Amino acid sequence: MALFPKFVAVLSCGFVLSLGLSNSTQAEHSPSPSDVMKTDSTSDRQGFQADDTKPMFDGMGGIRGSRRIKGELVRIEDHDYFIHAKGDTEVAMHTDKTTIMRGEIKKGDLIEAKINDKNHALSIRSIKRK
Repeated sequence: MALFPKFVAVLSCGFVLSLGLSNSTQAEHSPSPSDVMKTDSTSDRQGFQADDTKPMFDGMGGIRGSRRIKGELVRIEDHDYFIHAKGDTEVAMHTDKTTIMRGEIKKGDLIEAKINDKNHALSIRSIKRK
């Protein structure tokens, strides 16, 4: 006879556990506000790059949407480099900490730069004059 109350206790515990598990599977689909991680730290955002701005490689060693330009570096203003390119055009490029700088680059140098469609310099290198 003592077996029956134990059986009912085990059965009721199993029922309560199954209710708890069904609530946890619902929580996976709609997180509660307390489950959402929030951050206001700038160090957490440093280096963040949205998926739509990640470079896409073209399969030939280059980055899709980028182009190479060559010319004389005529001036540098803050993080903007100005190149006198072919056809007497001046091209402005913006640089930041992600720009790869190869060699010592100064005004008057002949340089080659890889820039994206927004004129952000992906890489800049000094080249020798022929």
